[in-house]
Amino acid sequence: MSATKFAFSSLPAPSLATPSFLVGREADDLEQDVAERVRQRARLLFEQSGGAPGNDETNWLQAESEILRASMEIRESGTWLSLRASMPDASGQGMQIAVKPTRVLVRATQTKNDSSAQQDGDEIFVAANLPVEVDPPSAAASFRDRRLLLMIKKAKPGLTLDNLTI
Repeated sequence: MSATKFAFSSLPAPSLATPSFLVGREADDLEQDVAERVRQRARLLFEQSGGAPGNDETNWLQAESEILRASMEIRESGTWLSLRASMPDASGQGMQIAVKPTRVLVRATQTKNDSSAQQDGDEIFVAANLPVEVDPPSAAASFRDRRLLLMIKKAKPGLTLDNLTI
């Protein structure tokens, strides 16, 4: 008796990866690593400008824009936030995500076929400051067809005397 065959079984499976989440010290280390990269790049920009004073903020913002990629679309729906990012030159293998109550930071490996590789050439960082506080342990993510989808439940407001009705 032959094995059951399924329709379209010869088609390749879509590119799908499940990113891992960093918590605690690992998440803090990722934040510090990115901040250090931005600091180093801002210092280099300062030195390249001849050490001209008064451009600290401009240098920092330029360094941040070179290290961190913007382009996370954030949507609120009921009790959830959804974040989407198109990452055409990223690999989902080894992707790491740090979720804090008001910030998300993603580290991915750059695919080898991209000719516009950064100086480091092997890592891509994407960050987003969140419009509301979230519950980090509730986060779930997938990376499929070069698109990251991240779902995070909004944090429940704490019970305080201000929001009690008597």
